[in-house]
Amino acid sequence: MSNVATAGPRLVSAPLEEVIRHSSEGVDFAISGELSCHYDPASAVLWGVSTPRGIPCFSLDLLRDMERGSLIVEGYFAGNETSRPLRHIVIRSGVPGAFNVGGDLAHFLRLIEAQDRAGLTEYAQAAINVAYRNYIGHGIRGVTTVALLEGDALGGGFESALSCDIVIAEEHVKAGLPEVLFNMFPGSGGLSFLARRVNPRVSDEIARTGRLYPVRELLEMGVIDRVVPTGAAQEAMLRLIRQREHQHEAHAAMNAVNRLLRPITLSELNDVARLWVDTALRMDERGRKWMRRLRQQQAANFGALTLVPTPASVALTES
Repeated sequence: MSNVATAGPRLVSAPLEEVIRHSSEGVDFAISGELSCHYDPASAVLWGVSTPRGIPCFSLDLLRDMERGSLIVEGYFAGNETSRPLRHIVIRSGVPGAFNVGGDLAHFLRLIEAQDRAGLTEYAQAAINVAYRNYIGHGIRGVTTVALLEGDALGGGFESALSCDIVIAEEHVKAGLPEVLFNMFPGSGGLSFLARRVNPRVSDEIARTGRLYPVRELLEMGVIDRVVPTGAAQEAMLRLIRQREHQHEAHAAMNAVNRLLRPITLSELNDVARLWVDTALRMDERGRKWMRRLRQQQAANFGALTLVPTPASVALTES
């Protein structure tokens, strides 16, 4: 497949026999301490769960784990559709209250203040590689990708969800792209993925206001696909599988047609990433102040998950 994001030697880690573990219940992929997958052959679903340490954001290490995991999954399933049927890849979070709150703001601040173009470029490249591989179904024919939002999705977390074919959200969740509040813009493909789902007016509103939207509002706007009661996301996913059991080939083909009609190329995402790096390097002190404030709010909300199992949504109002 053309334009597939590839990985260099840095993604080589443990031998596959230490990562892929077979059991009577399916196959487990122990990618890292922050990322694991479980394959259920009975339903032909691969469940991917990320459990970042500390703030549930995309650290550079987690992005590398996700890219490596995608390549491992592709190597295991691609070309083995008969013996290892895979119809859905579901991504979800193991952190209560959050799907993902976006980029690693502390890391961004260090790189911006050091004017480290190489470091920012490395992060941006890792982020778009992960988003693009998810967008193309990880190189596996006939796969539908699904994001289960059981907690809030901000910035890069929301961009990651939008790279999926289907987004299912629980009714308490909020999602949005707050980057404009610190004088930045979504650089991990969010604008491209939004453009496939909604008209330019809606995409512009979401990106330029920086609002966190209730998911029912996002549903009405056409941004996400389903809203379900709190605690019901997994059952809603299983119900969808049952409903489409005899129509899977048709839906998988329509996903492929959508990518043909509204294509997103790796070249396009690379161009956006370069602009994102240029913009980050020009961030002024007011923008950095906003970024520090949001980072502090994230630490307050997620710094003690054992004591506060369901953190509140991040408030983005300036005092």
